[in-house]
Amino acid sequence: MEKFWFDDEVAAAAEKHGLEPELVKAVCMVESSGLTSGYRYEPAFWLRYLAKNPRYGGQNPRRVSASYGLMQVMYSTAVQHGLVGPPELMFQPAVGLMYGCLHLKHLLDKCGGNVEQALAQYNGGEKGNTEPPYRNGAYAERVMRYYRAFKGEQQ
Repeated sequence: MEKFWFDDEVAAAAEKHGLEPELVKAVCMVESSGLTSGYRYEPAFWLRYLAKNPRYGGQNPRRVSASYGLMQVMYSTAVQHGLVGPPELMFQPAVGLMYGCLHLKHLLDKCGGNVEQALAQYNGGEKGNTEPPYRNGAYAERVMRYYRAFKGEQQ
């Protein structure tokens, strides 16, 4: 597979968090097509989780209930992992990759190293993704196809 635009940034973030760069790149490809400008507002997330949370009261739902950057990390997830500042910081490759890798590593540890389960949870949360067949299994398989391609494995 051809060189990924942010290979150096991915390699640094992956190494820092004990992840394979090919897996991180695969998540980037599925989440944002490898674009740092990736953005997605999640209105249902706002209504379900943040609208009544005092931490987010008075804030613009389109900013705080959205995913950003290469790995499409939800702002509230990045805040849980220590992000201080505006969500748009995650458009910067190094910042978005740091919080995406932190979250992916957290999920891998929580899932006992089960990559498919961790990927399903990365995409759709824990509910429905605790045992096979995972609710977000199709997402996990898309990431795994990219992962295998980045590793140079046959499909």
